[in-house]
Amino acid sequence: MTSMKTRILRSGPNQLEVSALCFGIMNLGVHLDEDRSFALLDRYYEAGGRFFDTANNYGSWTEESLGTRSGDSERVLGRWISKRGVADEVVVATKSGADKLDPGRPLTGNPPTNYEGLAEDRVRAQLAGSLERLGLPRVGVYYGHVDDRNLDVTEIADTFSALVEEGLVGIPGLSNTATWRLALAREHSRGHQRPPFGVWQQEHSIYWPRPGLPSTFRVDTEALDYAADQPDLTLFSYSPNQQGQLVRPWVPFRPAYDHPGSQDRLRLVHRIAHELGATAIQVALAWHLAGPTSQMQLPAGSSTADRSALPARRVAMIPVIGASSVAQLEESLGALDVVLSDEHRAALDGA
Repeated sequence: MTSMKTRILRSGPNQLEVSALCFGIMNLGVHLDEDRSFALLDRYYEAGGRFFDTANNYGSWTEESLGTRSGDSERVLGRWISKRGVADEVVVATKSGADKLDPGRPLTGNPPTNYEGLAEDRVRAQLAGSLERLGLPRVGVYYGHVDDRNLDVTEIADTFSALVEEGLVGIPGLSNTATWRLALAREHSRGHQRPPFGVWQQEHSIYWPRPGLPSTFRVDTEALDYAADQPDLTLFSYSPNQQGQLVRPWVPFRPAYDHPGSQDRLRLVHRIAHELGATAIQVALAWHLAGPTSQMQLPAGSSTADRSALPARRVAMIPVIGASSVAQLEESLGALDVVLSDEHRAALDGA
């Protein structure tokens, strides 16, 4: 029987225990009505899940098509928390930085994005709005949703450190951010004895981005190597099932992952799934839960020891699962029962 596991998030002296599978509720209250949303929230809770991921802008992308508005995902979660009386049991992660800068213009993933950015006054105002919608005095995790390259990343770090020091946030985080920017921010905070970013949310599944593709929001080998070297950093993977593509052979690879290596990895995951009596999605999630290993050619200690004699440098990783039906949620929860062998893990790490 599936039993929810927990993990510890860290930021300096601050620690926070969370569910090992985080429930991403981007579509709840947006594409799904309240009854269907509550059914999913109830099932995750019944399975022991207590960790929810949302954002202040979920609902803004579908204003015209669905009649939604920014914050609708937070609103439905807030109503569920209130009606179920579980405010003291759950941990909520939410975000700011990618809502509309100009309310009269749409959001877009390409410049000009119309993202609001991460200036301190904007972040504070958006956090206040999120807390009101959620009905909570604080959030467990608070992300800068998309890096603001108009600002020095140390300024962003100071803003989020202050929110932790004031008791409004448990663990600060960044999402969709280049590795070097996160590294600079964390070193700055630690150098000033302030809470550093302890979580980093990037897109990741079983694939690696196409070689040479510029990206600041996908996990690549450099990102994995950095995270493996930082024991107080947890990497959160979003879109781990690639919107169901792992189990839908008729769905093409997304452009960033459309190269021969992806086909090899997809075959590998399906082979392992067949051997274990699991699904490809469950294998991908189990690999994330086990912690992918950095495969950098010359890790620390390689000047005096063979690589095989060095300890594995595994990443602390929590997948953010999504679902639009209870059946989809059940499949993801089933990953908690999947046990990968050492051979399976090595194959997934090295393919």
